[in-house]
Amino acid sequence: MKKLITPLVIVFLAAVIGFTLFNNKQEMGVKAEQAMKTSEYIPVRTQVVAKTSNSLSFMTNGSFIPSQELILKSEGNGKVVRILKDKGDYVKKGDVIARLDDEILQAELSIAETIFSQYTRDLGRYENLAGTEAITEKQLEEIQNAHTMGASEIKMIKRRLSNTVITAPISGYINEDFIEIGTLLNPGMDVVEIVNVNPLKLVVQVAEMEIANIKVGDEVQVKVGVIPDQQFSGKVSFTSSKGDASLKYQVEIELKETSEKIKPGMFAYATFDYPAQDAILIERTSLVRGVKNPEVYTLENGKAVLKKIKISQLGDNKLMLLDGLNIGEKVITSGLINLKDGMAVTELQ
Repeated sequence: MKKLITPLVIVFLAAVIGFTLFNNKQEMGVKAEQAMKTSEYIPVRTQVVAKTSNSLSFMTNGSFIPSQELILKSEGNGKVVRILKDKGDYVKKGDVIARLDDEILQAELSIAETIFSQYTRDLGRYENLAGTEAITEKQLEEIQNAHTMGASEIKMIKRRLSNTVITAPISGYINEDFIEIGTLLNPGMDVVEIVNVNPLKLVVQVAEMEIANIKVGDEVQVKVGVIPDQQFSGKVSFTSSKGDASLKYQVEIELKETSEKIKPGMFAYATFDYPAQDAILIERTSLVRGVKNPEVYTLENGKAVLKKIKISQLGDNKLMLLDGLNIGEKVITSGLINLKDGMAVTELQ
């Protein structure tokens, strides 16, 4: 009897398992069919095109640069025999920084001046005798040429002598020095780096719509990172006429008052305050391509429609619509990865 029951149990279990697998297969087929139907419509989110009051005031950051900076190079030859200004010293334009050995040049100048004096006396005598048989025209011409060359020789030696006195071409602090007593300098060799920090300039980058509102002389409020509890005022001293590859424009701001705590290279925030105006803003995520060739998808009759538009940037995340869309249209802002022109879409709520 037990031998008969065991085969029956096995047959029963096999039937149950087979029935379950059959039902699961049917359910999976139904779900797959539903998934295929759902995938025919790409889910998207949209933004309605509308005018809003847009504040043109904005804050941006940048870093300070000195108003002037240069590396002073030697124009003369010679050994450094005296240094009058050291690293960290403040120099005014024209101050002597260092002197080179000029002993040989002084001797050359003395000789040249003696020879020139003789030429001058000879020229006077020859000119008095001109027109007589005492001298020829060629002799007079030779002494005139010698006199001219002697004057030029003195001028060149004096210029070389002046190059042995190294002076500051601008006012500022000596930020770095490259010489010491005994250094043998040749023309073009570095002497010192001079940095003029008065006034300091804050350099910031702004977007194209922001630069359109900025004018030289505009008042700007500045917060310095290392002095968070103090606010400085400044004015725009320069705006670039050409944007860079990312459509950013450079603006320079001169501080009206400064602090010894502020150094070139430090970080700061600048606030530009302008009145609000009505504009159409769209989300940056809606762009199909970059800002250079902007296109967006609009939702029309359940389908995505690709359109070219004209925009301007307002900061890093805001875009102002200039042309290409009408008030009330729906711009697709998400679900763009596999979207193509004419595809069916469904709007997510």
